[in-house]
Amino acid sequence: MTTENITNVLEEIADAVDTAGSIEPPMITEAPEPGLQEITEVNQGSIVESAGYVYIWDTRTADRSVCNRNMLQTTLGKLRKDGSRVFTTIKPDFEPRGGQHKCLLHASDENREEYDALGLPVCTKDNLDSPYQVTRHMETRHPQEAATIADINATAAREEDREFQRILIQAAARGAALPTNDTPPKKEREPVIVQCEECGGEFEGYNKMVATNRLKAHIKDQHGGTDGK
Repeated sequence: MTTENITNVLEEIADAVDTAGSIEPPMITEAPEPGLQEITEVNQGSIVESAGYVYIWDTRTADRSVCNRNMLQTTLGKLRKDGSRVFTTIKPDFEPRGGQHKCLLHASDENREEYDALGLPVCTKDNLDSPYQVTRHMETRHPQEAATIADINATAAREEDREFQRILIQAAARGAALPTNDTPPKKEREPVIVQCEECGGEFEGYNKMVATNRLKAHIKDQHGGTDGK
């Protein structure tokens, strides 16, 4: 079992404690380093200790995470811009604010049926703060599943693009133009109408010059006038 897997186990246990309250700590049968045999909880859940790991909390959000003891001093030394500490080993006296975003592998995900067919696991994480946190959660906790889902989405996008290209080719073969929302309909030009002063006849054209020329031809033919009249 790798260190990353052990970290995941510890975080899952932390989630279980948050959900179910006090639970009997499980045994880890394979340790990433000598001496890590059991996870025990002390001080009313404030610190979980082992041969190499402890719980730490964000001082502002109260979010709990797992830290290797070898990195504990460095991690606790991290400061914010205002000089305050980022992490502490003492559980804050307020509860973390839970988000409402769910892991993509959650049982209620709209693509769950497809994920089940692919054999992807179910994740119960449902309190992530933002879509970005969902992405980070997938990358760190479910990297293989995240790569599979990304490949599914990329394949679907390529197929959609190919279908659109097929529609364009078929339309071009029929000599038809595809309507688009960006192309406004052509506005038909209203014809220009001129009237003969002699008989009241009306003559139209798509512009004034055409209508006038038709009027002149009428005057010359019907009223004995000239082109210059």
